[in-house]
Amino acid sequence: MKFRKILLALLISFFSGQLRGQTLFKLNEYNIIDDGRIIPVMTLFSAQSFNERWGMAAYFYLNGAKGSSWGQGLAGPTWVPVKGLTLGFLAGFQSNEDQLWRVSPIINFTSERFSGFAAFEYGGKRHRWDAMVFYLIRNFKLGGEFIRFFGMYASGPRVEFSFVKKQKITLFYSQLWDFTHTRPSAMIGIYTSFGQKK
Repeated sequence: MKFRKILLALLISFFSGQLRGQTLFKLNEYNIIDDGRIIPVMTLFSAQSFNERWGMAAYFYLNGAKGSSWGQGLAGPTWVPVKGLTLGFLAGFQSNEDQLWRVSPIINFTSERFSGFAAFEYGGKRHRWDAMVFYLIRNFKLGGEFIRFFGMYASGPRVEFSFVKKQKITLFYSQLWDFTHTRPSAMIGIYTSFGQKK
């Protein structure tokens, strides 16, 4: 039931964000391939700028792991100290955990040739870190990713390819090495970003 409530909140955010003309909206679907399992994941990130320095962001994450599905909904302020760098602090709720609350500092960096993103989520047993950096070459992003989930740590190369000019769609693949369990793991998915340009 909690999982359905989070999904409903995600959909409400989707439509209300569009009506208010959000500056950024990113819908992401991917699959984690690990130890013979395929775990579907869906995320939604939206952000609204109030001025050049301050804004608001919301993030939803749904994990469809068999027997241990989990979801979260977070929101909070963002700050741009210098052009291209955004810092944020999100807080909210999660399902299927002993602790209901969850917090996540986030960092986002973009420039002409380089970009990076990091989120550090805390609350309950599911500590989750995700950090990635890229070098941009036309429609390609080449880089690396480091993740932590529960007690598992993994890292490896990540490649992204974007296509369709009007509504950019991006395919991505991460080939990771799980240092905790000493085995390969991977992520493959698709996302699109859109919003009203000012």
